[in-house]
Amino acid sequence: MDNDIAYRAPLKAPLTASLWITGGCNLACKYCYADASRNIYMDPARLFMLVDEFRDLGVFDITIAGGEPFLHPQIFQVIQRILDSGMQMGVLTNGVLLDKEKASRLAGIAEGKKMILQVSLDSPDPRINDLTRGMGETVLQNIKHLAKCGLQLQISCVLSSVNIDSAHLIIDELYPHVKRFHFLNIQRTDRSLKHPELLITDSQAYDFWMRLNAHAKKFPPDLFLPSLRIMLRSYGEEESHESWEFHKNATFSCRSCSIGLTKIEITPEFDMLGCDIAKDFSKMGNIAEKPFAEVWNSRDAHTVRNSPYPPCYKIRSSGDGVALEDNLRPEFACFR
Repeated sequence: MDNDIAYRAPLKAPLTASLWITGGCNLACKYCYADASRNIYMDPARLFMLVDEFRDLGVFDITIAGGEPFLHPQIFQVIQRILDSGMQMGVLTNGVLLDKEKASRLAGIAEGKKMILQVSLDSPDPRINDLTRGMGETVLQNIKHLAKCGLQLQISCVLSSVNIDSAHLIIDELYPHVKRFHFLNIQRTDRSLKHPELLITDSQAYDFWMRLNAHAKKFPPDLFLPSLRIMLRSYGEEESHESWEFHKNATFSCRSCSIGLTKIEITPEFDMLGCDIAKDFSKMGNIAEKPFAEVWNSRDAHTVRNSPYPPCYKIRSSGDGVALEDNLRPEFACFR
């Protein structure tokens, strides 16, 4: 291994891996950073081999994503294989396809295993949800089916101008059947920047997190809001949110960047990426026909993880040429 790029040496394997098992989606959310317009599925034979490699290397957690993972013809076999390996797993879904029958089948596979199903819903009011996502009434009913089946759920709620004043009320609708809620900002990427009317201001974001913090105190301590903890800690670093300015020095947002170190992404074509947002700039290699460990320890992989600044700083908006860094306020590019 060349020493000129060895100062951030890899672990034996990443702690977590995200597998994009499909390239297509049955929704077209206006703000989604994922390119989910390709009708392509991850080959199950290679996928199962990869799961075995991850198990043997000591990978702790696998996340199944897409596109929409439940469009994959072998999705239940994939979930079964990962859970049987003993690894912890998560599944990221829009929930549209998870009717009573599929909820029951999924619960049977996951019984006694470590699996969290994250379902996206931006508002308990379908009229609000459907302004950005669609199918809100169907998803809300499916969430209730999944909860009744005993599955461990987490709701993912993207904050936008249409739900920022009421997003916290999703807790009232679903607690105690759902006890995990993940709120996140819109990622500033080419797709979302085509809908600037959906973006929220720094002041709106601050007001939301303070409102959510106050609202959460009305619930028992088993309510889990992971993103709230992070944001409160971040806001606490400054005297007031009004004084925040994005620091142009990359070390401000990148000192703890995990690109190519503790987490990796695998596309349906088995490209291995260091980051799911900066896809075009963080390719570490392809593992369709190569062992994972070979690519993980390759020169290309080391180059990605040892870049002087993460690839999110190289992303440009195709519309007006504004760097992604100019649109980040105040959290990390990858926070979600």
